[in-house]
Amino acid sequence: MNKILKNTLVILVLILCSQTKVFSKNTGQISGKLILDDTWERKIYVSYIKTFEKEYAVSNDIIITSAIIDSLGYFKIDLTKVPDKWSLLRLHVVKKDVSPNSLIIGSSDENFIFLIAQRDSKIELFNTEGIPIFLNTRIEGANYMKTFNHIKNLSNYPNSIDYENSIIEKEFIKEVVSEKLKVVADTSSNSLVSLYAIYHIDFQTDYLKNPEFYKTYLSKWKNENSSYFKSFRQQLPFNNGSTNNKNINYIIILIITISILFISLLIYFKKKNQNIKKLSVQERKIFNLIRNGLTNKEISAECNIELSTVKSHVGSIYSKLKIKSRKEAIHLKTK
Repeated sequence: MNKILKNTLVILVLILCSQTKVFSKNTGQISGKLILDDTWERKIYVSYIKTFEKEYAVSNDIIITSAIIDSLGYFKIDLTKVPDKWSLLRLHVVKKDVSPNSLIIGSSDENFIFLIAQRDSKIELFNTEGIPIFLNTRIEGANYMKTFNHIKNLSNYPNSIDYENSIIEKEFIKEVVSEKLKVVADTSSNSLVSLYAIYHIDFQTDYLKNPEFYKTYLSKWKNENSSYFKSFRQQLPFNNGSTNNKNINYIIILIITISILFISLLIYFKKKNQNIKKLSVQERKIFNLIRNGLTNKEISAECNIELSTVKSHVGSIYSKLKIKSRKEAIHLKTK
């Protein structure tokens, strides 16, 4: 009896595991209704954005799927080609007779919306008749998108204020917003939404001020190996000595740059001194008088020569020294 019970339990476990596997492979969808006028093509495209740095990248290669929008505005996008991990997707429509990879940014015709989703997500979108077409879109089935949109609004806030030429006030507002974004990043349960908040901070500069926050942050998401976190880690040194290595590299580059500049100046002044040697005895005398601030008329009286002769000598001096004015002659460095 015990053997029969044992076998029965094993079979039940196998069935349960197989069912779980089947359910885990269920493909989700993005569906909803879009109100579009007759200038828009009745098709919606989905682009897979692999890193936040490429948020606004445009290419046919990143468009992974599309769906027809029917006459009433309804559409349904199958997410079979979407990764099974959280990913940044960009949905967009285009005007009639326009290339599918056309992206319009920052105008009344702005034609896209970002979504964070994975293969089994079930999300619904419903826009209004306002413009841009995705401005007041209602998103259902993805509560984390409220935080995502809050991040965008928060990061845009410093640019929406009239500071009346007060740089200090602007920097203060930016600092406050950065701290709020870090709170959002720290409290968000969705890894990609959390990282999206970090990307709206100047995190490379902020890391130098508060490295402990970023060490704790990366420790929290240490098991995240998506392309988004890989890209982030590459830009942010963390417990690997890369900060010191970078500092050393910067010092080496600075030394090399200063050395090149110093050598260039030596060559420049040496060349100038060589040019001075080309001057005749009379030209050198007139050159020194020019450097002492004398006018052509005063040089004529000092050297007891005609004014036209002075002008001729001055022209020759300018030509040999490759200068164009008395000011350059006065500031010319000589041994």
